[in-house]
Amino acid sequence: PHATIALRKEAEALESEAPDTVRFTRAIKDAVPYEDRLAVIEALWQVALADGARDGAEDALVRMVSSMLGISDQDSALARQRVQGGA
Repeated sequence: PHATIALRKEAEALESEAPDTVRFTRAIKDAVPYEDRLAVIEALWQVALADGARDGAEDALVRMVSSMLGISDQDSALARQRVQGGA
């Protein structure tokens, strides 16, 4: 139990030091070119579609990350189609 308590305390300390999601994604959006952010979204689609099935929760997550990184819905959809072999 002591190791578990110590591990939890360490994880909580790391979490408290991490920037919030909005600040973190804004920093990425400001520092990383659009094409590179789009490549991240394409990689997320690869993971989300790795099992060969679309899942509403996975779709929603990729759409949320796309929006936060400033990727247009159209470009995200095209990235998904590339992953699915449709473009």
